[in-house]
Amino acid sequence: MQDSAVGAAKQALRRKTTAARKALTAGYRQSASAKMLTMLYAQPAFETAQTIFLYASMADEVQLDALMERCLALGKMVCLPLITGPGTMEAAVLPSMAALVTGKFGIRTIDPACRQVLDARTIDLIIVPGAAFDAAGRRLGLGAGYYDRFMAERAPQASRIALTFDCQMVDEVPVEPHDQMVNLVITETKLLKVSD
Repeated sequence: MQDSAVGAAKQALRRKTTAARKALTAGYRQSASAKMLTMLYAQPAFETAQTIFLYASMADEVQLDALMERCLALGKMVCLPLITGPGTMEAAVLPSMAALVTGKFGIRTIDPACRQVLDARTIDLIIVPGAAFDAAGRRLGLGAGYYDRFMAERAPQASRIALTFDCQMVDEVPVEPHDQMVNLVITETKLLKVSD
């Protein structure tokens, strides 16, 4: 059971940073996302990765469609989350941008007609979403634990990079023992290398 004080601190921080992210204009999100992607493309972890786990961005998140397109053009294997149960997900292969369809809760997913699950142990790099991050690589997720479980149990070998807006960076993210860290944090203005 999570410590109630840490849980309350996480909830408060999550509300604050997601509200700040939602307050950004669509134009700002697009230009900030483009700056982050330019920095990402220069990273050895990106250059050498053959299989990359991404997510289909919602409107208020860092925009990743250009990243998906670039990975596909470079011949990299792209996979997206496939929710399989409470707190559990698999990696589903994205064959092309045309395979993206709108699923539950308006979240884009891979068309079930062409869905293929990949062994998560083959993933080289995970682009990790989150509500907040700090310079030490600590991450605050959205509360369901999907990514923490996936990174710890299914794909512990993968490098982890967070792309996040400056407004989601905080001095210190409250964490619990199960919370997973990232190796690198990229915002629209800075690159924070945490660890290999």
